Amino acid sequence: MKNDEITTGDLSPRWVYRRSLVIGSGFFTVALIEPMYSAYIPLMLGDYLSTSASVGAVLSVLNLIAPLVIPLFSTLSDRTRTPLGKRMPYIVFFFPLAAFSLAVVPLAAHRSLVALVASLAAMNFFRHAARGPVVSLMPDLIPPRHRSRANGVINMMAGVAGMTSTVLLAPLIAVVVPLPGWGDLRRVLPFWIIALLILVSTAFLFVKVRETLEDSASGGDDRESPGIGASLREIISAGSGGSLPVFLAVLCWFFAWMLVVPFLTTYARDHLGAGEAGATLSYGMLAVSQTLWAIPGGVLAVRWGRRRMMRLALVVLVLVGVGAWLNARRGADGSVGALLVFWVLLLLLGAAWVILTTNCLPLLWDMGGGRRLGLYTGLYYAASQTALVAGPVAGGLLVDTVGFQGLFLGFSLLMGAALAFLMLPRTGRENIVRLSE
Repeated sequence: MKNDEITTGDLSPRWVYRRSLVIGSGFFTVALIEPMYSAYIPLMLGDYLSTSASVGAVLSVLNLIAPLVIPLFSTLSDRTRTPLGKRMPYIVFFFPLAAFSLAVVPLAAHRSLVALVASLAAMNFFRHAARGPVVSLMPDLIPPRHRSRANGVINMMAGVAGMTSTVLLAPLIAVVVPLPGWGDLRRVLPFWIIALLILVSTAFLFVKVRETLEDSASGGDDRESPGIGASLREIISAGSGGSLPVFLAVLCWFFAWMLVVPFLTTYARDHLGAGEAGATLSYGMLAVSQTLWAIPGGVLAVRWGRRRMMRLALVVLVLVGVGAWLNARRGADGSVGALLVFWVLLLLLGAAWVILTTNCLPLLWDMGGGRRLGLYTGLYYAASQTALVAGPVAGGLLVDTVGFQGLFLGFSLLMGAALAFLMLPRTGRENIVRLSE
């Protein structure tokens, strides 16, 4: 039976926000994993590995799972037809497995390096296998015109999840939990709480969102979805007139992002003399700015168009990089003025970044059409996760060889390249709705 909320036909902003909150509840708990993973998995690996390089190598190998798994299961979900729908079978199967694997991670960390790496590999596989389908659920159920607004809500929830993970759950990492047969364990409680929240959110999604073919907001195209190979050939053959420049832009801006973001706290602490607290506050400003601008970024796209807002965001990001480059040239240890300028730049960085990412996926969904929602979602995340692997390595090399000035200049150049790709003229506009202009 159809879900009443989805099929009422009420397309008011209130309906979009309510529906987006329901769909985004699953992504909220998944987003809780990222800060904990980034903060504490290196520490767990460091208990067994003696050098930062070896820890980084293990993390890079684990990060390779995402660009391989996300496109595969996203595309499979496009071609799936079951009584539960296209996306829900993957969500209800893989998310509980991801929750179980996440709960095992801190226990494995007390056993051996092999057990820890195996549990991390399993957790990464399961969560990324569900990630593409759960993200693709939104464009299945939200009409194209409202997807930027809906994606803004989901990005806002991800920002709240990040702050929740760092502010509320992180202090629990030091709580000692006595476990029979294991002794007194630390670094376990936040992982178990997040695992429980993933199970609850999965059950909530299953109850509140019932997929049917009639519920699809993708235009009712019942033809079989093309495979990865055929779709990639179409994207490449279309050249600059199709979606290829957008995917290249995605690769550029995510590479630029991962080039800089891992080193922001180090820069604030070591170059600007902000101290540990000031460096942490710097990253917090970035998270707060992203959270505050996520929903307005979608609303502005409804008024001005997705592509225009993305181009504007990229211009701001280029200027932020130039400003950070100039500030790094004049900044010195203990320079309050340079630190304040840096914080202002971080606020602009967070706002422009979330406007860019809020509107990119809806733009790609419009270009791909209803049969390729999962595929385009998977390719988008493949580009972002590839940057996750390569960006920090390249950023570290830049800092070691030319310093932070070179890092920020590289950021601006990559954002400029992304802007150039997004400015290319297009042909074959049959799948692009007017809102995407």
